[in-house]
Amino acid sequence: MKIVCILSPYYDYLTASLMEGLQELGHEIIASESSNYAARSSNGKILKEAERADLIVVCSNKGVRTRLVDYMDNPNKVFVDGSDSQAFKVYPYAKFRAVFKRELNKCWNNKNADPVYPLPFAAEKRYFDHPRLQRDIKASFAANLNNNTMRYSIYQRLLNRDDAAIFCGSTGECAYIRSQSRGWPIKTPKYQDILYRSRIAVNVVGAGYDCARYWEIPAAGTLLLTQELDITIPHPFTSGTNCMVFKTPDEFDEKLDLLLSDPALVETIAAAGHEHLVKYHTTKERAAYFLAMVAENSGGNRFCESFYRAKPRFHGLKRVFGFMK
Repeated sequence: MKIVCILSPYYDYLTASLMEGLQELGHEIIASESSNYAARSSNGKILKEAERADLIVVCSNKGVRTRLVDYMDNPNKVFVDGSDSQAFKVYPYAKFRAVFKRELNKCWNNKNADPVYPLPFAAEKRYFDHPRLQRDIKASFAANLNNNTMRYSIYQRLLNRDDAAIFCGSTGECAYIRSQSRGWPIKTPKYQDILYRSRIAVNVVGAGYDCARYWEIPAAGTLLLTQELDITIPHPFTSGTNCMVFKTPDEFDEKLDLLLSDPALVETIAAAGHEHLVKYHTTKERAAYFLAMVAENSGGNRFCESFYRAKPRFHGLKRVFGFMK
């Protein structure tokens, strides 16, 4: 397929997951930016290719040049909402055949039966690119503690155990958002070492429920001990089978005690989690799922009408000058 992608110039976990996966499947990507595993094409080429593209993907988040969409008549457009918010952040001035949402609440009421689908992050290939290490860390929780109070609660409970074989805190590394590599992830070798040395690793939600850590942990072959996520995930993990889930800090303590007392159980669940991730949640598998949902709504006159708004007067004129470069 020929796929035109209007994406953020900044690294974005969901966009990167999708771009990497689509290219893994062998599809041709014509992108608006050199970022997220894609290479930038000129505006002129993008608009020309959009006329005959099989699919136009419009992404969310910082710096997306949605003005390009205003000049695309091809009806085969879909929107990918990768924002932290569970509220929809859909570009309103285009009709989309489908909307894909990272933070799709489990209880969201789709009153208008719009073609809306969950699309969480996936395990990028770089998550697996690390040597196997001796698992000498019983449990770890490496995270920014400032974007969710639950994170500090779990951090304190781990500290209270006063166990040198438990790691909790930050490595001081930054995985993205630096001017010199704004469209690409930054290596975090200390963090990766900790994950690959851990028998159990903890995930607590941050600004959004979906978090890279949720996918990085099973990619490392480590048991995923995670706060329950109130979002829809296709082919979800199952607590007690291929992960372990807690809802409260007290339940976290109980689940961790259980796991620390039974190393064989930890190995079994960790292995099952890695197997489940490889089967359903690599970027290649995520892109295949994405295209399967797109195919359900190809052709015909079905669109996500709930998000569409008619363009304000002079909307197009304000955007014409200075962008055809």
